[in-house]
Amino acid sequence: MSPLEFEKQGLGATKTYTVSSLTNSFKNVKLVVPGQGGRRRSSVLRRMSVGHQMDATPKIKLGTQPLETQVFDDESSDEELYKRSNSNRSYKIGDFQSLKVLGQGAYGKVLLVKNKYNGKLFAQKELKKASVIMDNKNVERTFSERTILSKITSHPNIVKLFYALHDHYKLYLLMEYIPGGELFRYLVHEKFLNEKKTSFYIIQMSMALKFLHEFGIVYRDLKPENCLLDRDGYLILTDFGLAKKSTQDDNSSNWCNSVIGTPEYCAPEILKGENYGTLSDWWSLGCVAFDLLTGNPPFTGNNHKQIIDRVLREKPKYPFYVSGTSKELLNKLLVRDPNKRYNVDSNWDKFQKFQFFRYYNFEDVENRVVEPPIKPKITDLEMAENFDDEFTSLKIKRSHR
Repeated sequence: MSPLEFEKQGLGATKTYTVSSLTNSFKNVKLVVPGQGGRRRSSVLRRMSVGHQMDATPKIKLGTQPLETQVFDDESSDEELYKRSNSNRSYKIGDFQSLKVLGQGAYGKVLLVKNKYNGKLFAQKELKKASVIMDNKNVERTFSERTILSKITSHPNIVKLFYALHDHYKLYLLMEYIPGGELFRYLVHEKFLNEKKTSFYIIQMSMALKFLHEFGIVYRDLKPENCLLDRDGYLILTDFGLAKKSTQDDNSSNWCNSVIGTPEYCAPEILKGENYGTLSDWWSLGCVAFDLLTGNPPFTGNNHKQIIDRVLREKPKYPFYVSGTSKELLNKLLVRDPNKRYNVDSNWDKFQKFQFFRYYNFEDVENRVVEPPIKPKITDLEMAENFDDEFTSLKIKRSHR
């Protein structure tokens, strides 16, 4: 039996376990229990990353990558504006002024930065080279995120990448700044959303996932923290650090095998160390829908072991106020056996006709002609007022550039 490598994120510790002892490896990772003393904290720092062998991604040598690239899409008027304003200029990281910390993960920060020459704002994801180089998987995922975002430039619900840069110390991805903040933050404030509001966001998540799947990409980390709202209130999927694209050598629908993601939203086949594919994302969609409707994911616990045990053994317990139409959708998605799970990709037309979505027409949502249920309050784009004070209040350390 092949060993599995479990990385306790942010602790700098790596231990090796066998498949049979996988769930035991999580029992000492304490979490904040939803519903006890308030809603759980953001799961950004609680990602689980276990490498079962390794996803079939070619080995990458950091020094050989052409990082200083500019990525644009001619079809978008906003992006065309960026392109015109940046024409005939090759930027370096020192050309961007850091304004606020938007978030912080296990391997780096996300900053709000401003182009010193034209005032354009970007979300800058930075990763320390030393942290990335220590682990081949981190190198692969870093370049995988850049590659995926550079190819996926035309979907209204997927964040756009504009620059990939680096200096002696760090790697930088400069992406579209989404000023409305995390959907997670609004969920914390409202406790849970009604069916109409939830359907609005699930429609957009499903459209983004279907689009990715058409390109052979499994997202692998769908959760409210990775869904941002733009200034109008429409949803944007972000953070592609765990996304995985199939290769030309993949001849099956299950080309992934890393046990990776956030446990509350991970499909059972991932947690069991089995090969998996795009169907795992539809389980995650069911978990997020449940979360929005009830205020908690369907399976929670004090630590990763408890969560995984419940995902693999228990059935979702619906609060009394969850409607029959909501249960109909959730019961289709939250099926442990991926072969019996509802395949949204191959049943897209039928999926749109679920009663759960009766409030909106998918095409109208895609064309942005409906009024979003939540409109972010934005008085000053540079203040990042819709992001957590825990991050925006942090002082920005000036690095050598």
